[in-house]
Amino acid sequence: MVDAVLWAGERALLVEFGSLAEVMAFHRDILDKPLTGQRESVPAARTVLLSFRTRRDAVSASRTVRRRKPKSGMDREARQLEIAVHYDGADLVRAAELIGMSEEALIAWHTNTDWVGAFGGFAPGFTYCVPAELTRRRRPRRSELPPTVPRLDAPRTRVPAGAVAIAGEFSAVYPRSSPGGWQLIGTTDAEMWNTQRSEPALVRPGDRVRYVAAAESIRVSDRPSRTSRAGPPAADAALSVDHPGAQTLVQDTGRIGMRDLGVTRSGAADRSAARQANQLVGNDDAAPVFEVLYGGLELTAHQTLVLAVTGADTVVEVTSPAAQQTSNMAVTGTGVERAPQVSDETRQVAARAPFWLFPGERLRLAAPIRGIRSYVAVSGGLAAPQVLGSAATDTLSGLGPVPAAAGESFSLIGATSRFVGIADVARTALPEPGVSTVLRFVPGPRHDWFAAAKGRPSGLQQLQMTRWWVSQDADRVGIRFQAQSPEENLVRSREDELRSEPMVHGALQVPPSGEPVVLLADHPVTGGYPVIGVVVRADLGLAAQLPPEAEVRFVAVDAETLAPLQT
Repeated sequence: MVDAVLWAGERALLVEFGSLAEVMAFHRDILDKPLTGQRESVPAARTVLLSFRTRRDAVSASRTVRRRKPKSGMDREARQLEIAVHYDGADLVRAAELIGMSEEALIAWHTNTDWVGAFGGFAPGFTYCVPAELTRRRRPRRSELPPTVPRLDAPRTRVPAGAVAIAGEFSAVYPRSSPGGWQLIGTTDAEMWNTQRSEPALVRPGDRVRYVAAAESIRVSDRPSRTSRAGPPAADAALSVDHPGAQTLVQDTGRIGMRDLGVTRSGAADRSAARQANQLVGNDDAAPVFEVLYGGLELTAHQTLVLAVTGADTVVEVTSPAAQQTSNMAVTGTGVERAPQVSDETRQVAARAPFWLFPGERLRLAAPIRGIRSYVAVSGGLAAPQVLGSAATDTLSGLGPVPAAAGESFSLIGATSRFVGIADVARTALPEPGVSTVLRFVPGPRHDWFAAAKGRPSGLQQLQMTRWWVSQDADRVGIRFQAQSPEENLVRSREDELRSEPMVHGALQVPPSGEPVVLLADHPVTGGYPVIGVVVRADLGLAAQLPPEAEVRFVAVDAETLAPLQT
């Protein structure tokens, strides 16, 4: 039974349930019989996120989703897996004490329990497993309830790959080294995530898992998830990178439909700007482009190319090498000195318009005047290795190609297009230096966690009253905002812990500090902090272009009309 249907932005619904068994049953049912326009279904501890192609599809689903009444129970076609564990975890003794067991009893409970993969999240291959009893019925008997293990008070900055951990009612294996706050009880060498397999995740939602005690010690080396590029043959090289600037990544439209495995979409942070760059040079919208942070990228052409630069406002310079000039007498060997050298010629080319780059010419992007991310598209599309159907670089999970490096060469996917665009204006609004940038957002799904109290406005009111500044804690994962005074930070009206929920691009998460965080392209699939609102789709590119110390105001708007709301 659906407990609540909450809006998460303009085109997504957060469907809430009373038990994990209902979540898993609903997720199976919605995958078998999807709603009109449904793009993804992402389960978590007590909620399922449904995203849709259009606002109309989402509105229609909000009226009908409560009628779905799937039956709880195990998936009869689930795979059976065994994972060998050496129980040598750093928190084994403490975890046993916390739940009133001996070490031997905890190990026996962990190995004798039938576990079921419930949902993915946090990182690719990190699958939350629960005792099978919790998946069979909405309200398990008291005797079937597993021990609940609290998380660490202070998360570790690094948990090694292969660490077997428990927290709450869950058990999981860390697929790669990463921060984490679970109790570590053992180690396994099972490869939880491998993009070379037809099914990258070893444990998928619905799989049945049995942990088996291994007597011998297990050592695990962290497996690199980034994809290195083998440079093309010299004859195929279209261009080379002379200097990558602060950071130059290969990005496309990202990976869609894999969030239930812990894989977020990623892709260009400012999707409108990347799409515009490709359209200007005649590429498909999904063709890989360079995403350049803070300018500084320098390229040399080895073939005749058509390029376009969009996104941040920046000066784009092309330098043509001087021709080697000699007199006729010098050529005939008479001993006459060569004619004076002609210096290189530098010209500026217009941004947001296609331009030629001839062999030997060099392209340079200056530091941006407005915005921070530029997009460079080359007609024919950059050739880059794909991971799970995309060449996007996901900085949080490590999926995708490594950042571009000096001396690296790139070839093209196809031939230069005969059809290119014409000069265009910026499709993404850019932040103006010295002017407060307005980010519009749709309230929810957890704005009720910030209700007004005596002498204190509601969280929605405080969020809009406060002048916020972009902190130094900002990247492709998200942006943390700071107020002038800690007294202006948002305050929860509820103190209980929020179970992990699916996140959306643009979510305004509020951690315990009260400083809001806007999630960007590489955001985690799930999160444990309440989301007070979601930045509207039209402003996501603007958010990705905000530099540190930029001033920002948040304005709540109606999801249908984008007109300001009275909160």
